[in-house]
Amino acid sequence: MSYLPDSFRMRLALLFGGLTLLVGLPVYWYVDKVFANQLVVERGNSLRDLAAAVSTVVAENIRERQREIDLLAQTPLYRRAPLDHPDVMKSLDRVQKSYPYYTWIGVTDAEGKVQSATKGMLAGANVAKRPWFINGLEGSFVGDLHEAVLLAKLIPTDPGRGPMRFIDFAAPVYDDQNRLRGVLGAHAEWRWATDVVNVMMPRNSAATGMEVFIVNRDSAIIYPDVGENRPKSLPASIDTSRPFVLDDWATGTSYVSTVVPVRELLPNKPVSWRIAVRQPASETLAAVDALQKAMLILAAAAITILLILTFWVASVLSRPLERLAKQAKRIEQGDEAASLENSTDVSELRNLTEALRGMTDKLIQRREALAESNLQLEHKVSERTAELATANAQLRLQARRDALTGLDNRLAVNERLHEEFLRMKRSKRPYAVLLMDIDYFKRINDTHGHAVGDEVLVAVAQLLKASLRESDFVARHGGEEFIALLIDTDSHHAAQVAEKIRAVIAAAKLPTVGHVTISIGVAMATPDDADEDESVRDADHYLYEAKRAGRNRVVTSHAPLAAE
Repeated sequence: MSYLPDSFRMRLALLFGGLTLLVGLPVYWYVDKVFANQLVVERGNSLRDLAAAVSTVVAENIRERQREIDLLAQTPLYRRAPLDHPDVMKSLDRVQKSYPYYTWIGVTDAEGKVQSATKGMLAGANVAKRPWFINGLEGSFVGDLHEAVLLAKLIPTDPGRGPMRFIDFAAPVYDDQNRLRGVLGAHAEWRWATDVVNVMMPRNSAATGMEVFIVNRDSAIIYPDVGENRPKSLPASIDTSRPFVLDDWATGTSYVSTVVPVRELLPNKPVSWRIAVRQPASETLAAVDALQKAMLILAAAAITILLILTFWVASVLSRPLERLAKQAKRIEQGDEAASLENSTDVSELRNLTEALRGMTDKLIQRREALAESNLQLEHKVSERTAELATANAQLRLQARRDALTGLDNRLAVNERLHEEFLRMKRSKRPYAVLLMDIDYFKRINDTHGHAVGDEVLVAVAQLLKASLRESDFVARHGGEEFIALLIDTDSHHAAQVAEKIRAVIAAAKLPTVGHVTISIGVAMATPDDADEDESVRDADHYLYEAKRAGRNRVVTSHAPLAAE
């Protein structure tokens, strides 16, 4: 006894309704369990990447300031001139203007008396007991964050910003006979941390509840300074050995949290800072909730529409089936050996089975023969298609790859330039073009032969590739000339990258020839450019200027950077 309805329409409706549930329920379970967990993992990894990026920027910013103080202390002016000389005062003022977060820069004698200082602040004061002076006597020093002491009464503060806090930098000053003259010190205001973090934060961070904290060695949160819901310290419950955790931060709200250490600024005097990033878990799972609601609504609508369509289609199909059965009976009369077993209890399908019985055997034979022929043909076509695809892939690679250096060639450069130019037109975000040429390369070929010259080209290509980010593009432009595209890079950072490349090439020791140098022209592509070649022409012009100025240097649209 069959419990299924006899009607073709009802059976079709039950079939499609059951299939919808069979597919929809596993998908709903996947979204509720597996997909939700994947979202949390992806969000945790994303937050950790952000924390690592902030950590790197904070460490590099502080390290750059310390290098600046170290280099300033070693200049001839500080080694030879009286420490209270007007030129020393002017030098300190210039350094303060170059970095807006320097609140105070001064130089003391060996006993701790301030000889010169920016704006004359603390001039003549004795700072012998200050930690930056004590540590600065021994060597390069970066201090931990602290509130202003001597400067608090001299510098006006904004009442809404909390206490004024500084990071101290110091370096000893020696004369030409390596005798201690005093200490050069600088106080950088902590507000630079806000600007650094704001640059790194995604645009929608406030809307999604994403927060970044800087934590000191005692787990106290030192950034941000103020905030309505700002925690005071990093919860001990957070396992910093794991990439990310779910923790409520003692608030009752679950957060996806991650902690990354800041690289040590000075190996002998670490500050042991950490970067913590958190975001409410509800923000991550909001997409799952929305998707589940949408799926329920969509499933209900789909089932309703499917039932209506099923009834309509079944009604339309039943009439043609009857006509088809009558036509099939006439075809069936020519084949007496035709045999079909009828096991269905649906009247329309029973009639169709009877009509098709006569022609089944012939159709099977012809189908088998045709299937065998098609199988052989498809096998041959598949083989030829695979061979052709492999050959085309190899040709495309060879056409865009420089055989000697392994870098992309001029054709790949033209394609990439066109892509980046169109992207820049859409996003309004410029990119930098670096055109580089090995100095006196013809002399290398004439002296050592073209084989050695090829070795130099390969070595320089490897150094260039290692000196750039994975997102940047470097290629051989022709002969001993190379080109690099620095994506989403402003002119200042482009000049820094170019100088880094120049220094790496100049410092590298190559087989046979020893050292070589490189000249670099740097140009910025902007949305106002007529085409993608305009920035390349500008870079070529600056490269020519670098060659004419003596080689082994970087020339940009601002000013040439001479080799050190």
